Amino acid sequence: MPKSTNIGDAFQAIAAKRFLPADSIPIDRELIHQFNWPHPVKAVISGWFMHTKEGGYWERVDTTMPLKSWPPSGIMDPLLISMHITGSFFEQAFSPEGINYYKEHGPVGARDYFTLNELQQRGIPSYFSGCLTLTLDNTAKRRNNIIYLVDLDDACVKYIQARTKSRVVVLTHGAPMADTQKTLKYAENLLNKYQRAKCVVTARLHAAMPCLAYQTPVLFIGTPSGPRFDGLIEHTRNCTASDLLEGRANYNFDAPPPNPNTHLTIRENLIQIMKEWVKQ
Repeated sequence: MPKSTNIGDAFQAIAAKRFLPADSIPIDRELIHQFNWPHPVKAVISGWFMHTKEGGYWERVDTTMPLKSWPPSGIMDPLLISMHITGSFFEQAFSPEGINYYKEHGPVGARDYFTLNELQQRGIPSYFSGCLTLTLDNTAKRRNNIIYLVDLDDACVKYIQARTKSRVVVLTHGAPMADTQKTLKYAENLLNKYQRAKCVVTARLHAAMPCLAYQTPVLFIGTPSGPRFDGLIEHTRNCTASDLLEGRANYNFDAPPPNPNTHLTIRENLIQIMKEWVKQ
């Protein structure tokens, strides 16, 4: 479980936790190399890997950035799944030691095609897994009449507000949290909203993916050209902000169309992998 201002990180931890025994423990992503425990532990290693001092980005105040972030502690027996490896982390992730770790504990489930390509270029056994948030289940009994706008700019918010009779609520994934428990509570609150929503319109990949899992109509706004998107965003209805503001999105906010079902194979495969791993 990472400490982060991006609640999408917590969504992935919540998705993984659903498959795990009740006595499971959280492991801090950025301190994964230093992790210690009285006995060996099995661990789901998924999500974004990883911020480093060299990458020039470190948002935490509770601890300093470790000198070494990868590979994980040898006390962990990992399931490497739904992983995105960011470019600033390549030096550590794909060091000789890092590559040996993947080969020893693989195959590696890549969250996106960018990561899959980087793994396969280095001869690491790997496959496209998609994102664990696609395995979330909708337990809500009914939907409300609320459209949630998640991290959209003001122009997009005003455009949508003027074109629907439904209640519109603006949300963000970028809320800073004091500790892990508050982060998880905020994340769970957001997910509960998405389950019940009439519609979600978002610029966040990790709002769109849970909505697919929940069968909540979702429209992704943005230009999904970054490496994190390839293999995921094409399963959503999506358009650019310009398309929306210039009337080319063709999306009815009062009667939002259902999502495509092209993600279902990815979802079922992830569920099967997680269940089989837990059985073992």
